[in-house]
Amino acid sequence: MGVEQPLLTADAPFLADVEQPRPSPGPHGRPGGSPAAGAAPAPVPAAGAAAVVPAAPGVVAAAAPAAADAAVPAPMPAPAAAPAGRYEQVYVRRAPAPPPAPPAGRFGLVYGRRLRSDLPQPAHVHAPVRTKAHPAARAVAGTVSPAGAAPVAADAAAAVPAAAPQRPLQPPAPPRRPMQGAPPPPTLRRIVTRSQTGSLKPPVVPMNLSAAHMPASPIPSNYRSALADPNWRAAMTDEYRALMANDTWRLVPRPPGVNVVTGKWLYKHKFHSDGSLARHKARWVVRGFSQQPGVDYDETFSPVVKQATVRVVLSIAASRAWPIHQLDVKNAFLHGHLTETVYCQQPPGFVDPSAPNHVCLLQKSLYGLKQAPRAWYQRFASYICRLGFVASTSDTSLFVYKDRDSVAYLLLYVDDIVLTASSTTLLQHITKCLHAEFAMTDLGNLHHFLGISVTRSPDGLFLSQQQYAVDLLQRAGMAECHSTATPVDTQAKLSATDGAPVADAAAYRSLAGALQYLTLTRPDLAYAVQQVCLFMHDPREPHLALIKRILRYVKGTLSVGLHIGVGSVQSLTAYSDADWAGCPDSRRSTSGYCVFLGDNLVSWSSKRQTTVSRSSAEAEYRAVAHAVAECCWLRQLLQELHISIPSATVVYCDNVSAVYMTANPVHHRRTKHIEIDIHFVREKVALGQFRVLHVPSSHQFADIMTKGLPVQLFTEFRSSLCVRDSPAATAGGC
Repeated sequence: MGVEQPLLTADAPFLADVEQPRPSPGPHGRPGGSPAAGAAPAPVPAAGAAAVVPAAPGVVAAAAPAAADAAVPAPMPAPAAAPAGRYEQVYVRRAPAPPPAPPAGRFGLVYGRRLRSDLPQPAHVHAPVRTKAHPAARAVAGTVSPAGAAPVAADAAAAVPAAAPQRPLQPPAPPRRPMQGAPPPPTLRRIVTRSQTGSLKPPVVPMNLSAAHMPASPIPSNYRSALADPNWRAAMTDEYRALMANDTWRLVPRPPGVNVVTGKWLYKHKFHSDGSLARHKARWVVRGFSQQPGVDYDETFSPVVKQATVRVVLSIAASRAWPIHQLDVKNAFLHGHLTETVYCQQPPGFVDPSAPNHVCLLQKSLYGLKQAPRAWYQRFASYICRLGFVASTSDTSLFVYKDRDSVAYLLLYVDDIVLTASSTTLLQHITKCLHAEFAMTDLGNLHHFLGISVTRSPDGLFLSQQQYAVDLLQRAGMAECHSTATPVDTQAKLSATDGAPVADAAAYRSLAGALQYLTLTRPDLAYAVQQVCLFMHDPREPHLALIKRILRYVKGTLSVGLHIGVGSVQSLTAYSDADWAGCPDSRRSTSGYCVFLGDNLVSWSSKRQTTVSRSSAEAEYRAVAHAVAECCWLRQLLQELHISIPSATVVYCDNVSAVYMTANPVHHRRTKHIEIDIHFVREKVALGQFRVLHVPSSHQFADIMTKGLPVQLFTEFRSSLCVRDSPAATAGGC
């Protein structure tokens, strides 16, 4: 026999069970009001008898005791209604075997409580539950009587006819999954576990979703963390083996009194042009700042190729349909020969256990040495010249090969090489010779050089920095910003004293420098970026606002880049312009020019003049002198590339006075102090190499380099500078 425990019933708003709506008493004392029309009234039991209701199958029904010799049970008076808010104590018994029937009237219906008849019931007794006692709702556990009737004994069920057929309580439906946005379903007061119903949850398979979007291994903070990661450990091993295979050093006992240069491991992810991870790169570098001048190094200068040279070579290759390949030299600085005696420490993690106190006497240069770039350039230049190349005097990082009709150009930017030739056979022969001397990778057709994506199509080449621009927007926290039509306002004139200083000057300098690199393929940004770079020493809030406007303009023009066509490269044309006293602080002017080789833009500039001009003609003439100087260099470069320019270079200027001063021997007291520029331009004009012509301001493309323009004029000039949207489809590589 089970143990009985009180079950306290009360008003229970906290009952989150499948609660049935509480019926309100009608005029006849029953829930729901008067009986339904046509239904016979329920017979009243005789005195002393108990009304009987059918019990739910499988549920123990508790009945009130009746007289043993009574043929007809006497009716039991209905219990009196309990006042609102009162609590009464009732008992519920559950046992495997039917328990003895307790006295009548001791059990009350617990609202919202249903017992599953299809489940085995435990033998323990539930803890008290608070629910409100209601005269219209009385039941023995699991048995519900007709509305308003009292519970009766199960033995007298046949003695009293039922007023209406009653449907036994059905087991509750299994819990359903709530709909999206729907309120949570109520739960049963008695917890039914999944093990009882047999509905078990499916196993949860753990997934690392971050691995699909992040690099395989984060950049470690020290070499110990790197050695614990298999990806970085493999990268460090590859670097160490390359150093050993190159005979970079030999271990010697540390001489007394020498300077031993320290070093460290650097780690970096290498990405493809689309931003996907290419490989993990580890590099052992020395701390060049610990070198002593005159002891560990002397000369340190090393040249790199100019961007204008790259665009000129690509224009020639595109116009002649030459193949263009790119190569990457592995561990380029390790190939340079040192002329100084330099000692450094052994790489941590790869210290020779037989000689832990020895130091490395360098035989070859290492990354981080102050003379390493110079040593590598001298080594490469000496070898490439032995193959028949000639170093250009206009750009010493350009090497030209010519043997009758066979022509090849090689561009060197530290360890990145761009090679183009008049035939595929010649290009493959040169590549084979380079492989024989240096460990390098042939990356195939030119597609990604110095962070610039190169796409070749039947119309020419398309240079873009879209991925770089996307990364810059994310770094600035403006990936979701609204775009603007122009990078600078037409009335914007920045002053060095306007506004409050920015909170983070280092972040300002970082963004300004990153935007300056973006101008390699975006001449439409040149003037705006030049303006923000003038205030690196003391950036203020208006300057930061202009940087944000430039980024908003970049957001709306991510797909644009520089187009290099396949037209003729036999002419050189320039446009020059200047504003007058545009700086509100110093009243200096801004010079700007853009130079075209054929129809391709190859060089441009936007720069503040170094002196104050006393007139607009003087400012314009200084701009013409800058453009002529750039064209002189380009003419010499083209001559070394064996490209002839038969006609004079035309320089367009929109100031009539400046045009007159270039050809006429006019001396004036307002121009006598700029005689050097006057004589320089006049000399080139007299030699027949240049002509300075007037152009209306509506066709002066260099205006985009000196001032803010309206939207329509800015868009037209931008298109004239070969800044266009990316091509929809490509036709092979370069």
